Amino acid sequence: MSLNKIEEIRRRRKLAHTRLLSLKSKVYERFLELEKAAYMDGALKKKDKELIAIGIAVQPTVNLA
Repeated sequence: MSLNKIEEIRRRRKLAHTRLLSLKSKVYERFLELEKAAYMDGALKKKDKELIAIGIAVQPTVNLA
């Protein structure tokens, strides 16, 4: 994935985040609380959880059929 593509994804995610915050969405607020709790240090450090999430995100889909 090119750096330009990554920057475009980041830009669009930031716009969506700003929009959802401006709508005062209770669902989005709860999602942010869940995300914050999920990434807190615990049995695994935050950094380790982030690396696992990256690995999941880039894992290609496997056709099991």
